[in-house]
Formats: sequence, structure tokens, C-alpha cells
Amino acid sequence: MDKHLAALSGVPLVQVTAGGAHTLALSVSGTVFGWGQNDAGQLGLGDMTETSVVPSPTPVAALSGVPLVQVTAGGAHTLALSVSGTVFGWGQNDAGQLGLGDMTGIRPVGMFS
Repeated sequence: MDKHLAALSGVPLVQVTAGGAHTLALSVSGTVFGWGQNDAGQLGLGDMTETSVVPSPTPVAALSGVPLVQVTAGGAHTLALSVSGTVFGWGQNDAGQLGLGDMTGIRPVGMFS
């Protein structure tokens, strides 16, 4: 049986991507929504606890007002591209996968453009 995500009802989407245990959706207006596991901050919601699970789509507030054109999910990290060409990254960074030059996990931050 098909299930409908009520939290995204009426929100036109252009992209959906899934990581190890988290999912993100990008709306036509450039807003990114995240749900699922957030133990490494991979949803960009700021709360990074072992038991942090977000059961329904939630907007990434840290990027409010930043129109995004693409989002992609890694195992426990996320990257997004803004309309201006800035790349944002957040979540697990223990192998330097965010490209920041260090190995610190992080909330949404502009990395380079």
C-alpha cells in the first residue's frame, strides 16, 4: 500500500535523496527537508544525539532563505548546492568527507563556491 508523507502535502518537490539512515527532499522553492537518523547532525537540524531520530520531514532552518538547487546524502553527511554556487555541508566528517580541511562534524555551513 502506498503511503503519503503528510508533512510534504502540497509541497512540490524536485529531488529526493537518501543516505545511510536519513532522507532529504528539495522543494521547487529551494527549501530542503530532512528526516530519519540525525546522530551525526546529517539532517542539519543542530541536535546531534545518539537517539536523535526525526520521524517526519522537517525544514533545515539553518538554510532558511538560501535557495538550494541540489542536495545529496552520504552515509551520515549531507551536501547541498545553492543557486549562487555555494556548496554547504553538514553531518559526519570523521574522514574529511565535508571537504573542510579538518575532521570536525558540523552544522550547515558554506564550504566553498
